[in-house]
Formats: sequence, structure tokens, C-alpha cells
Amino acid sequence: MNSSPTTSGSRTIYTASKSTMWLWGVGTIADALMIQTFGLVFQIFNTGFKMDAATLSWILFVPRFIDGILGPVIGNLSDNTHSRWGRRKPFLVATSFLGAMIIAGIWWMNPAWSTTVQGIYLVIFATLYYTTWGTYSLTHYALGYELTDDYHERARVMAIRNVYLQVIVCAVGWTYWLALRPEFGGEINGIRWVSAGMGILIIITGLVPVFACKERFSAVQLKKDTTPLIQAFKETMRIKPFVIYLLLRFFSMFGITVFNQLIFYVNVYYVCGGDKTLGMKIAGIGTMLTVVVTIAAMPLVPRLSRKIGKRTAVIIGSVIAVLQACIVPFLFSPNSGILKFFVNLFGIQLPISIDWTLPFSIYGIGDKIQGVMDISTMSPYLQLIAALLMAPMIQIAFVLRDAIVPDICDLDELESGKRREALFTSVVNFVYKMEVSVCILLVGQLIQLADFNKEVAAQQAHVLTRFQWFTFLPNVVFAILALILAIKFPITEAFMKKVHEQLEERRQKTP
Repeated sequence: MNSSPTTSGSRTIYTASKSTMWLWGVGTIADALMIQTFGLVFQIFNTGFKMDAATLSWILFVPRFIDGILGPVIGNLSDNTHSRWGRRKPFLVATSFLGAMIIAGIWWMNPAWSTTVQGIYLVIFATLYYTTWGTYSLTHYALGYELTDDYHERARVMAIRNVYLQVIVCAVGWTYWLALRPEFGGEINGIRWVSAGMGILIIITGLVPVFACKERFSAVQLKKDTTPLIQAFKETMRIKPFVIYLLLRFFSMFGITVFNQLIFYVNVYYVCGGDKTLGMKIAGIGTMLTVVVTIAAMPLVPRLSRKIGKRTAVIIGSVIAVLQACIVPFLFSPNSGILKFFVNLFGIQLPISIDWTLPFSIYGIGDKIQGVMDISTMSPYLQLIAALLMAPMIQIAFVLRDAIVPDICDLDELESGKRREALFTSVVNFVYKMEVSVCILLVGQLIQLADFNKEVAAQQAHVLTRFQWFTFLPNVVFAILALILAIKFPITEAFMKKVHEQLEERRQKTP
């Protein structure tokens, strides 16, 4: 592996070349395609295959739970695999091919099958898929953690990963819309063809890190981990900064996950009146705008890390996340149930229809503005404002948050003498997967509680109002909790400088 050592004081800190970092980042395309495409399962199986939402939520909970349990086992296995190909590469190769085959095959369920057969089919495929994606993701992350020991360069590595991630998020944001094209003859056939193409791309991009990166610690004589898995898991949980980090991730993602699952229903059935094509078009535009401004902001990541530190940047991002969560409910329609609630709560008198041209009337251009800012045309697109203005800083905070994990791995090596990147990544993924599993269960119940009728496009008023509250309120609450945890996180650059000094001294003494 080509490397370019950086210097901190009298110490030389290992850092791989930027080309190696970018080639490693290509694997993010495979990682993101697997999970982002699978994220469409709930909506497509609910509204396309007509499966019951509550039943579907339980079906998808089981694979997530199984995958979460298997994650630490696979992570521990990867950390202790010392094959001629390394600790990570055998897993990356196998899961690239498996992931491609499964994402192409999961949509071939027959809508005419009985509910029981459909449930069995989906449980089997989803379990295989989550396990495959989880294995690829944790081993790819673990390989990336080895690319540098520099506190700030780790932010660059995660920023590179995020650039690739944002591109795929943008592409997948249009996947459902593409599957709805009339040329495919229906969304089910559409998603089958689209996913087949994605499978080919998963194989190609998933193998790039295998050939481009050398495993830094595969031949290093670190203390071998003979600790039983349960004990090793307990050891990770004794590291206080890691526990705070896990809680921070949990709270920052829980509300967003519920939001991302339910916003489909708010957007399609409330904002767009049941028009799926329009709803998916707006979602695609929003995703594209977010991706463009986020990628443009990614070069700021290493600079922010060096200027204010990862911890401070995460705090700032958490503050912005709270602001966004509070603003978003008012942007999905000027006549939203949430807006009406606050209007009535504070006794404010507003007309049913808001005249956006009023501020311009004093300049004599109100009539001209009316033609281009008619509220019936503008309201579906108001939702794009928050994503465009605030998403970049939130994404930067998430990138810097992920860049903290290798710092925790270094702290663990200092205390245990072991390199357990995959184990720590699998624990992080375990918490994330359990969180998503709970969210899926919750979402299924909330959809049922909202009294949603999947057979009709026009939902009743009370259904739409409930969807708004169920979508937006958890995002606000959990964003505030995440901010509190970000403030409490203890690891700083000065702290890690001392850790690295002790590690380098130990490594130099190791034969």
C-alpha cells in the first residue's frame, strides 16, 4: 500500500495515499447499493405487492434481529482470520457476489401467492440479504480504519466514503420513480429490471477495494484475540466513550429512520394527493439537491476537523439537526395539520389559504408573482427548502461522527493490545440494526394506527393528520437527545494525541 507519512511533533503518523483512499471508497457504492435499494422493500411490498403494513413490519424485523445478532460473531471472526488473502478480503469477495444475486432475486415474489408463502419468501431472502450486506459493510469499514492513524485524516477517509454514498443516495432516490415508468409495465417489473442492473454494479464496485488495498495489520504481530465473543463484547462496552458514541448514534438516527420510512406516505398521499409519480419525482429532486450541496461541502470536512475538531463539529451538526427537525413540518404544506394545531394553540388567525403575493403587493408586482407562486403549485415543493439549506452540515457531522470509531479502536488497542476494528464496527452495526428493526416494527404499527387504506389514493383527513404527527414528532425529540449526547462526548484531539504516542512507542518495540 502506498503511504505518505505525516508528522505530528516528533512522531511520524501512518497515512495511506489519497489514491488508495479513493479506491477503497469505491466499495461504498456496493455497500450503499445493497442497503439503499433494500430500503425500498417496505414501500414496494406494501403498496405494490399489497402486503399488510403491520405484518410486513414483523416480517422485516426478524431478519434485522438475526443479522444484528450475527454481526459481532462475523466481526470477531474477521478480526481473527489470518488467511493468505488477509482478514477482510475473503468476506468482501463472497458478499459482493451474494449481495448482487439477492438484490436481483428478492423482487421475484409472485403477488398471487398466499400471505403465508409471501411471508416465508421475504423472511428467507431478507435474512440472507441483511447478513450479506452487514458482512460486507463491517469488513469494508474495518479495512478503511486501517488507512491512517492521523486524527484528522480519518475525517478525510470518511468524507471520501460519504462522497460515494451521496452519489448512490441520489441514484437510489430515483429508483422507485424509474420503476414506475410505463415501459416496464408496472412497478414490480420495473424494480426487477432496475435491481438486476444494480446487481452487476455491486459486483464490479465491491471488488475494487480487494485489489486496490493491502491489509495493514494482517501480518502485524499483535496479541491474538482468544477472548470468547461474549467477553470481548463486554470489553467493548466497558469503554465509556464508546457507550456514549453508541447512544449518540442511536438517538441521532432513530427519529430520522422513522421519518424516512413514513415521509413516503406524507409526501405521496398528503402533499401530492395520492400521485405516486409526482411524489417520487419531488423525492428524487430533493435527494439530488441534497447530494449536490453535500458533495460540494465534503472538502470542508478535513478543514473543519483541523479547525474546530470532530467533537465540536458533531455538536454544531446536532444543533442544526434539531433546527431542521423543527422547521420541516411546516414545509410540507402551508395548510398542514401541524401548522393548524399551532395556529389554534396560540390563537393566531390565519386564512385557510395563505396569500404568498401579499408581501410583494406594496411594490406593485403582486399580480405578476401570483402566476409563478400560486400556492397550489408551490406547496408540494416547499419540502425541498430544509434539505437544501441544512442537510450539508448534518451530513458533515455524520461523517465526522463515523471518523471517531477508529479513535475508539486505538484506545482499545492501547488497553488490550488487540486490533478489533471489525468487532467494534459490528457492535455499532448491531445497535443500528436493532434500532432500524424497532423502527420498522413501530412504523408498521403507526401506519395501522393512522388507519391507512392501501387500496385507495385519497386518504381521509384524520389519516393524513396522524401521519404528519407520527412522521415529524419523533424526529424532533430524538434530535434533541442526540444533541445532549454530542455535548457529553469526551474524546478530543489532545486526548488522542496521548493515545497515539503510547501506541507508537509500543509498536516500535514489537518485533
